[in-house]
Amino acid sequence: MKMIKNSGLKMIALLIAVLLSLSCLSVAAFAVTDQDMAQISVTASNTNPTKDETITVTVSIDNYRTMSPRISAMLLSVSFDTACFDYVAGSEKSLLKINNDDLTSVAFDGIDKVSFAYTYANTRKLTLPTTAKEIYSFQLKVKSTVTEKTTANFSVEECTLYNGKSEATYKLIDCKEPKTDVVTAWGSRPGMLLNGSDRNEGTYSGNVVVTFDVPNASLVYEGRGAVSITSPYTCDKNGSYTVTVTTNGQRVSQTFTIKKSISSISVKQGTYRTEYALGVTPDYSSWVLLVTYTDGTYSELSMDDKDIEITGFEPGAIGDQRLLVKYKEKTTSVTITVQSKNVIAFDITSPISKTDYLIGDDIDTTGGVLLIRYDDGSSEEVPITKNMLSGYDSTYVGEQNVTITYSTVSQTFRVTFYPREAVDELITAIDALDLNTISLESKDQIKELIDKYNSMTTLQKNAVINYQKLEAARERWNEIASRTDDETDTAAPSTTADTAQTTEETGNKGHGNVIWYIVAGIIILSVIGGVGYFLFIYFKRKKEIDEDDEYYDDGDFDDDSDDDGDLSYEDDIINIEDEDDDELRLDEEDKDNE
Repeated sequence: MKMIKNSGLKMIALLIAVLLSLSCLSVAAFAVTDQDMAQISVTASNTNPTKDETITVTVSIDNYRTMSPRISAMLLSVSFDTACFDYVAGSEKSLLKINNDDLTSVAFDGIDKVSFAYTYANTRKLTLPTTAKEIYSFQLKVKSTVTEKTTANFSVEECTLYNGKSEATYKLIDCKEPKTDVVTAWGSRPGMLLNGSDRNEGTYSGNVVVTFDVPNASLVYEGRGAVSITSPYTCDKNGSYTVTVTTNGQRVSQTFTIKKSISSISVKQGTYRTEYALGVTPDYSSWVLLVTYTDGTYSELSMDDKDIEITGFEPGAIGDQRLLVKYKEKTTSVTITVQSKNVIAFDITSPISKTDYLIGDDIDTTGGVLLIRYDDGSSEEVPITKNMLSGYDSTYVGEQNVTITYSTVSQTFRVTFYPREAVDELITAIDALDLNTISLESKDQIKELIDKYNSMTTLQKNAVINYQKLEAARERWNEIASRTDDETDTAAPSTTADTAQTTEETGNKGHGNVIWYIVAGIIILSVIGGVGYFLFIYFKRKKEIDEDDEYYDDGDFDDDSDDDGDLSYEDDIINIEDEDDDELRLDEEDKDNE
């Protein structure tokens, strides 16, 4: 009876050990199987296309180089949103490098799905060729009927991969949930019309009126720095223009040239002085050149235009002087009078409004007025102009004296120049932003740039000429974050780069799972070892106790002091009690006999 009981316990312990071992092996097998699953992804060449724009859709097996030895045939189908896209006929193509004796089929179903079917016609081949991960592609065109921003998803309707040498032995290969790009189709990028037309003629012989449907845009004329403009804006000068409109991460630029025939030029009345004291050089920065064209239009140019040339002034000559102003092929003249009266003093009746500057800035003379006093008792007020200023270095950081000279009389005032490295670095960082690739991961980058801007002084902030782009990036990120919060499912990457990143993260996650499986296996094996050791000790002790029982059954009770209270010891007690009963029974029989 004891032998049967001991054998049963041993069988149970052995069964537990086998089950634990099988569990460990199944965990390891699951880890390997997870790595062997195909990873399908669908990406778009542009995730923010506008109407009538064509994009290329590419289907890939991201771990193709690993999976290709296992794949003998495949069938993949991708559907698209027909409310947003039209299929581009004949655009589907295989991206696998195959031989002519292999059968490949890429076809559009005529409605909303493009399918790719592939199997080997040559039975000597066992697997697909190992190439890049791209399997096939096709093109879609955003419909012209799209009138507003619309989000469209691709979906993988059929993903079937086979493993085997022949059709009879094919086995299915599991695929992970496909990853697809989210495509936002725009009814139109920020609208911009040139003279009321969406067609750019390139070169215009008259003024060009630019209209756009956002609050403001930027304009670059003749390669100079961008300035902000509002709609409508009239470009009336001859030369090259670039107008850029940006909103919601979308940017549209139009570059064109104006070449109008000039009829005449003249210096605009009221923009220049006709009388000057001896020793005073005319300040041309306030002059405005009026250019009239043959089409009846005109434009106003400042005298710092590179095509304007002024000659004829003689500093030491008294009386009338005729100054020649030349622009392009046209010339005009202005007569000024240099008076013999001498300047004896002047007062700064109104100082210039700005005294703080960044390194490299020109001093702004806006608001500055001098009261000039002459030796004949007369006086007049004249504005402070740049040609009156000297004695400062705009490349030097710190407070400096600036000298105002009018004729032979001078005074000084102080200005301060501050470093601009932080401004230049921020401008460069903002320029490097790509509004089309803004994603949730861009949060830290955008926040860092905004924090830098907010930490600047007002002077530095005013010098950040491209801050509007930073605002657009912030708005773009907020839009993406808001859309993500509203979605119940995890959004697919919004760009091809993001998809690649997601694939990499998935791979890293898979490696992490394998590590955990290994750790779990080690723990389980440790438990198995502990259970086995416990069972070994138990049966060893059981055997020792059984041997003691046999010893006691032989009538040897002298060593009972070593009993430890276990089951065998109780058996001994029971046996002892039985022997006491026998002695009492014999005593009673003796009494009866007497």
